[in-house]
This record gives sequence, structure tokens and C-alpha cells, in this order.
Amino acid sequence: MKLLIDIGNTRIKWCSDNNGDLKTGFAIDYKQSGFIHDLRLRWLKLDPPQQLAISSVSESQTARQIIDLAKTIWPDIEIIIAKSQEQGFSVINAYQQPDKLGVDRWLGLIALRKFYPGNSCIVDCGTAITIDCLNNHGQHLGGLISPGLRLMKQSLYQGAENLSFSNKHYETGLSGFTEAAIYSGTLYAAVGLIEKSINNFCSCQTVVMTGGDAELIAKHLEFESIIEPDFVMKGLSLFCRGGKV
Repeated sequence: MKLLIDIGNTRIKWCSDNNGDLKTGFAIDYKQSGFIHDLRLRWLKLDPPQQLAISSVSESQTARQIIDLAKTIWPDIEIIIAKSQEQGFSVINAYQQPDKLGVDRWLGLIALRKFYPGNSCIVDCGTAITIDCLNNHGQHLGGLISPGLRLMKQSLYQGAENLSFSNKHYETGLSGFTEAAIYSGTLYAAVGLIEKSINNFCSCQTVVMTGGDAELIAKHLEFESIIEPDFVMKGLSLFCRGGKV
């Protein structure tokens, strides 16, 4: 059994992997003090994994803390660190410096090529919104990055007076009070970015949406999409099975 770890910008998510059969675990906010203690208590309840595979867009210190914890609990565990590559898994990286492509985006492309071959696109709606397209030859056409919904709201509140942050959901459309207007404005900004990007650049047969805000945003798109909550984990599982790191 493998333990797959996705270290994002604010949270650590993990799941177990039994020969490609993924069982979703939990998520912990690693910005909170004591997160390692909470993680330890949860991991002590797991069956011992043979491998720990990590995808991390965070600072190396967080990954190091997690590796140290895993080795304390399971001294013989093998550690795999996923990294972006110039080419692999039938995908060709568009970046001139391949290692500068976020590893979460690389793993998403690997999963996209495997499960949805052809002209396809993956949209990750997390802290940032990232859009990456593949053609039917596995060539990464490049991508776009924008602040996610929460970051858009936070930047607005930080830059304007007399506003307080709200994460409530409201009816979308023209609004008669500020909080609802911000909710709709940021949501439509994300929707417009995704629709224009895909219509102008991708010519997609398939659009896959992942990340915490994927389902919310997908409801407002003019085209159909596929929701894949654990798509980075699927890519990480493929990465581990694709040969030596």
C-alpha cells in the first residue's frame, strides 16, 4: 500500500493507494499550529504503507516535517518525491524550464492524458485557478494562472476600505448589497476566464475540473465538464507506477 500526499498552498491531503485503487483520507490545514501532532494521531490508525509519495507546491520545510513524521512511525518506508519533467507518461511539457511547472499541474496532465486522451483541458480551482491544455498527441499547449475565488475576495478586501471578508454563498446576478455583489463578481471573473481561455486556445473535447471550488464554478460554465475531486492524487498514483523517480 502507498500513502499519497498532496501538499497544497494551505492544506495537506492524503489517500491510500492499493494498486491504483484510491481511498480518500482527510485534509489538514498545515498553517495551524500543532498540525503535525494531529497528523500523527491520524496516521497511527493506518495500516503501515510501503511507500510515501509526495506532491508539494509548498515550502520544503513542510515536506521535510511530513517525511520525518512518516519515518518515525514507519522506519522502513520508501519516500517518493514527485517532480515535473520535460517529458514522461506520454506527456510533453510546454515549459522552457520544465521543473518550473508546478508539480500539481504536471500530475494533473499525467492523469488527463491517461484517463481522457485527446484534445483535453484540466482546470484546477483551488487557491489559484490553473488552466492547462493537452492536444491529442500529448503535447502540453501551456497554461494560465489566476487567483482563486478566495484570493480574489481577500485581495479586494485588503485593497478597499470598509469591507469585511465573507465566504458566504449568495444568489448570483446583479446584487443589492456588497457581499453578494463581490460573491457574484469574483465567481463570474473565474467563469469568464475559464470559458474564454478554453474557447480561444484549447478546442477541447473534454474539460476536467478539480480543486475545492470546481463544482461551484462548473455549475456556471456554458459547457459541460467532468468533476474529478482527487485528480492530482490520480496523477501521483500514475507517477509512482511509471518507473523510477
